[in-house]
Amino acid sequence: MKIIIYSLLLISFTSSAAIEDYKIYPIYETEAVKTSGDAADDPAFWLNKTNPEKSIVLGTDKKSGIYTYDLSGKTLNYFPMGRINNIDLRNDYLIQNRTVSLLAGTNRDFNRIDFLLIGSNGNVDEYLDNSFQTELTSVYGLCMFKDTDNSKTFIFVTDEESLAIYQYEITSYAPISAKLVRTIPTQSVSEGCVVDDDLKILYFSQEDEKSGIFKTTAMPEGGNIETIDLIKPSGNITGDSEGLALVKLPDQTLLISSSQDSNEYLIYTTGTENQYLGKFTIATSTIDGTSETDGIEAFYGSLNPQFPLGIFIAQDDVNLDQYGDPINQNFKFSSLKDAIDPFIK
Repeated sequence: MKIIIYSLLLISFTSSAAIEDYKIYPIYETEAVKTSGDAADDPAFWLNKTNPEKSIVLGTDKKSGIYTYDLSGKTLNYFPMGRINNIDLRNDYLIQNRTVSLLAGTNRDFNRIDFLLIGSNGNVDEYLDNSFQTELTSVYGLCMFKDTDNSKTFIFVTDEESLAIYQYEITSYAPISAKLVRTIPTQSVSEGCVVDDDLKILYFSQEDEKSGIFKTTAMPEGGNIETIDLIKPSGNITGDSEGLALVKLPDQTLLISSSQDSNEYLIYTTGTENQYLGKFTIATSTIDGTSETDGIEAFYGSLNPQFPLGIFIAQDDVNLDQYGDPINQNFKFSSLKDAIDPFIK
């Protein structure tokens, strides 16, 4: 049996120059999801390479399905696929004689992985009769890893009951099939995760009393688990660490995490040190700010005048209408430039 070692990085979690009081504002918000209560959860972003202004945001209603939105938050389509919790996507697959992006999502109704196909023109279709049935009893979080060096794609699925992350290798795309290649034990419930495909690193968060952010190799051979940050007072996280997103800049990559109980977003460098740079909040302007965020997503690159250097997407727990009254949850869109600018100077 392989022994997994959790190691604590020998650096200070907090930089003396960390930025602790910084606000940004939403530019757009999506329409509220149809389902009431704790419903909106995890976003993903698809880049339209030929027309970036036509790029798509996807977001889960974890009680009913997946929405697609344009960059102004307008609903484009809705897929009533069931209790899809977390989603992620990768690009450039030849499926059914066309080049598509493949989106995967955890379906908690059936403990399986369901899929959408996104064409190069932005058309989104449900990949009917192509789900992967896991052996798990409580699928939860999900992220993908495309290993271009070895022409393989993997899906990481967290399981709420067994306290582990399961790595599956896709072995066929038409029809979809996969095999379990690795199991990563966690110290508590894990949901948020993201993979740096270039460096082959898996980042994942933990919740509850073991809340924190951790990393390990994304390769199926496995390796030790390193601690990036922990819950206060040992680290900088307040309450549960939830969503994770990577920002691929020309000269560096940043890691962003949602600190749920404090309505904050924490930023770290990546590489060997994983230095904590500080945090920001999304405050109210003409659109209400965010609170108790679950999933987040980030994309760096020019999209349109509102998002000149990319977009930051965050789920909002307490969504308010124009009169300040609570309505169903949604997702907020902010300028990525605004979010990261003071942290990269």
